[in-house]
Amino acid sequence: MEDGLKILLVDDNAVNLTLLKKLLKEEGAELYSALNGEEAVELCQKNDFALILLDVQMPGMDGYETARIIKGIVACRLTPIIFLTAIYKEPAYARLGYQAGAVDFLTQPIDPSTLRAKVGIFLELKRQKDRLEREIEQRIKTERALRTAEEKYRNIFERAVEGIFRSTFDGDFEAVNPALARILGYDSTEEAVEKLHTSTLYKDPDERRAFLKKLMKEKSLTDYELRFKRKDGSIIWISESCRLFEEGGEFYIEGVVEDITKRKLCELELQKKATLDALTGIPNRYLFFDRLAKSISNAGRYREKLALLFIDLNDFKQVNDLYGHHIGDMLLGKVASRFKSRLRSSDTFARLGGDEFCVLLERPSDKENIAHVAEEFINCLDKPFRFDDICCSVGASIGISLYPENGCCAEELVKKADSAMYLVKEKPDKKYCFYSGEA
Repeated sequence: MEDGLKILLVDDNAVNLTLLKKLLKEEGAELYSALNGEEAVELCQKNDFALILLDVQMPGMDGYETARIIKGIVACRLTPIIFLTAIYKEPAYARLGYQAGAVDFLTQPIDPSTLRAKVGIFLELKRQKDRLEREIEQRIKTERALRTAEEKYRNIFERAVEGIFRSTFDGDFEAVNPALARILGYDSTEEAVEKLHTSTLYKDPDERRAFLKKLMKEKSLTDYELRFKRKDGSIIWISESCRLFEEGGEFYIEGVVEDITKRKLCELELQKKATLDALTGIPNRYLFFDRLAKSISNAGRYREKLALLFIDLNDFKQVNDLYGHHIGDMLLGKVASRFKSRLRSSDTFARLGGDEFCVLLERPSDKENIAHVAEEFINCLDKPFRFDDICCSVGASIGISLYPENGCCAEELVKKADSAMYLVKEKPDKKYCFYSGEA
């Protein structure tokens, strides 16, 4: 193998080891494998590895303990360890890993291109390290060897595909690599260093304050997501991993930045689709029950009241049957818009399905106020709806349940409001009623 480079793969799952070997067979290094921590430690005592890929979750000696023991071996003190983990990278897990001696994390299932890119960098670092050691042996003056090393490591800094930076704590950038200059839309690293300042880089100053507060507390952050402004003013999402350190009595930040805009926008769109009703754009059943449960928890903690209005449209089926589902769908959207215009910012309005809607009123003053809100919802439907040459009308029947009088969980409150709504349907003289125990 090239330069005699060796990689140690540690995983208690033989299938995972086979997969890793297959992914890394063309990387120009000899691959060693271990099924547990004990085997890994024994191999480290006998070999000089350029890199160790170490599974976190193993029976017996886990990845953290294995890493600490390996770092205790003098020859392995500087050997880079990348943890392989299926655990979501919460800061607590990241701190445990870095304390144990890890330099990076890869989340399973592993992305092959990411794996090869990171392994390639560390193999290159090992090659540079080996060359540097040979050069130092051949040179009398340490200073010349250090200058050579600085130049070589600078090349890695310049060629990295991820953005790398060094800044003061106050926000002045001292070093920016070409990748970061490109990410932020600058023509050169010199321009980026001259014009960049974190006071104008962040889309929201509150995000910067929250970021610095967390960094000061934890000293290092991993995969922290932020919104940056590029040179042209466009907004991108980035993932930043960085550390805070002191040098010469001043605090600095060094880190790595990755542009995750495409992934983040897809993520936000999926989240929106999962929680908003596609037809009306208001919260769907899932989001409503989630918010209702949280409101019940808060109301119980602070001894506050809640009111739940279950709204069912009258004559909606006739509109659907007469004009078709397309008009029916448009009608639901316009009904939702009228209802929304009667809401306070603190209230929650959702479509549960079909022609059924729910409204959650936070901290209502009394029953009279709740009744007034119900009447407003009913009255806002008095005016007919028009779609080109079609004119149609619908009304509403509303059942009301109260927290904590009628129930202490979301399902119970909705069920009782629904029950009250059916009583309204049975009595044409009523348009709304409070749950009273009748069914």
